[in-house]
Amino acid sequence: MNRVRSISCAAGIAGLAVAAGAAAHHSHASLDRNNPQTKAGVVAEYLWKVPHVYLIVDVPDENGEVVQYTVESMNPPSLARLGWSADTFRPGDPIILHGAHDRDPDRPYMGLDWAQSVDGPRMFADRRQLEAYLEETGAEPPSGSIVDAEVPPAETFPSGFWTRTVSPYREPPADMPLNECIYPGPPRMMMMPMAYNFRWEDDDTIIIDRDLWPQPRVVHMNADTAPQAEPSAWGYSTGRFEDDTLVIETTDFIDDRWGIQIGLHSSYQKHLVERYWLEENGMALKGEFTITDPGYLSEPMVIQHSWAKVADRPILQAECSMEAAWLYITAGYNEDEYEVPVTLPQQ
Repeated sequence: MNRVRSISCAAGIAGLAVAAGAAAHHSHASLDRNNPQTKAGVVAEYLWKVPHVYLIVDVPDENGEVVQYTVESMNPPSLARLGWSADTFRPGDPIILHGAHDRDPDRPYMGLDWAQSVDGPRMFADRRQLEAYLEETGAEPPSGSIVDAEVPPAETFPSGFWTRTVSPYREPPADMPLNECIYPGPPRMMMMPMAYNFRWEDDDTIIIDRDLWPQPRVVHMNADTAPQAEPSAWGYSTGRFEDDTLVIETTDFIDDRWGIQIGLHSSYQKHLVERYWLEENGMALKGEFTITDPGYLSEPMVIQHSWAKVADRPILQAECSMEAAWLYITAGYNEDEYEVPVTLPQQ
């Protein structure tokens, strides 16, 4: 069965038109977890990009010939919490890598458990592995990591950083090829696996920041004095409180690809009501989205969502890269290795 695969990227979607075979290679699917290997080489390229970070490493084989390995890690926000940054590795750095090898032993492709340069700390791509390593060795956490950061509960809302605890994921339909990075509006924009920061800008404005968004989301708490704006994918949001629940109502949309969920578009007729409230003594944020859109829905649709309180930190930005998106979808396979040819769009 042919299937088009599209991916989340840079606060939106970076999609590539991919035919049959892509599903089998989608992000880590080609890796053999029972075959972890350690490689030593030199960094040729360090892609601090969205959707996933990649290391391209020149590794000498047993005969001394250089083989270029593609090494897949996680997304920039996940790695940033573990101390990674855009400058962690540079071309020319000698490096040691450890991770699951591709199921094909002849393919120079790996997933990453950890990487270490000659003089640097061991950088992990998984929090649990990092914590186990720190406990076993007594080493200090990498600079900039927040693995041991205290997370205070929220006393009121909106406040603090939150990340989702549920994933209402839906497979994209088979007729949806995309070839660019886009930024879908709400409610899809509120359900990504990134950190969200809710804060008061002033008495009349609530700001919602999120990793990898190109700009903050603005909620006007005084509709009478709020400036008007042109319709957009993000719409025009006004807010109010009903007891301790923040209610956000958004209108003035444009047609939006995946504006409701993955695989579900929205139209300019979309009307969205969001409700947010605290639970679990300020450590959990609950949400409910009610979407009305005659262009795509025969009746209003309700989505439940939840977030967990996380440590405050700077919002992270990284470039949306079609090169990284291509690697993410294909696990590094070339076009002629696919059962059905695929095409990388021109940037």
